[in-house]
Amino acid sequence: MITREATIEDWDALFLFFSRVYRANHPLQNKEFWLWQYGDKQYGRSLICINEQGSIVGHVGANFGGGLAWIINVYLDEECRGKGILGKLYAIARNYYPLAATAANAAGLGLYQNMRWIRYYDLVRYVKINPKISEATMQNVCQSLPIDVENLIVKDSHYFQQPSLKGIVLKDGSRAVSQENVGGLRIVDIENLEQLENQAWEIGYNWLDYITSWNDLKTRNLEKNGWVLDFKSVVPWRLNPIEENYFCDITFLSEQPLSNEFIVHRSYSDHGRIGSL
Repeated sequence: MITREATIEDWDALFLFFSRVYRANHPLQNKEFWLWQYGDKQYGRSLICINEQGSIVGHVGANFGGGLAWIINVYLDEECRGKGILGKLYAIARNYYPLAATAANAAGLGLYQNMRWIRYYDLVRYVKINPKISEATMQNVCQSLPIDVENLIVKDSHYFQQPSLKGIVLKDGSRAVSQENVGGLRIVDIENLEQLENQAWEIGYNWLDYITSWNDLKTRNLEKNGWVLDFKSVVPWRLNPIEENYFCDITFLSEQPLSNEFIVHRSYSDHGRIGSL
């Protein structure tokens, strides 16, 4: 077995692997998306295991942000498990930054527990619905809107260069992802909350959301302004496609202790990617 970093020359084998292990139309089956996620060492690496026949049988993704390597897209063929392969792939990522993860499924949590990782308070997602909406049902709120924000679109950061993501900057400097197809604006960075809200409602959005770690003190201002934790709202976390009553349940872990001041940003890990948004 060979473990190493993947390059674009591995694309045909990567495509076969991603098509085999992930659902149809998964973002990683798109070459442009893979290049955005893993094509530049400054932002991430795709780590692979290749068997004797030259086929990819394992993959670990590392998304770099906040001085950490966020482990994502972990999969190893069943017959290859228990042989230390994942450990070798994790070691490659660790050469770049200390390791962390979000959005781990049950199998991932079991793995990290066995590895004695540190589990923090789950990420929190706050939602606010446009006060002009008199009957706040999911059907009324999460509907496609005829919104035009072409003059606000920017691609000045790696996160906003994500294929199919529509990143905008508001007048106050706040940054967000426009998802007018489901009526919402997903906030990435908050500068002036009142001005942000006023412009969002003026543009015509039905709802706003913001996801962060529990220790982000900006959430206190959100609560004062009437934002609520998402399970108290009608806007589900998963909107591509819409999954009613599915709310934020995203675990945050790290291999080594982090500062109490560390806050998880929307651009870290895979909870802020197309397909997760």
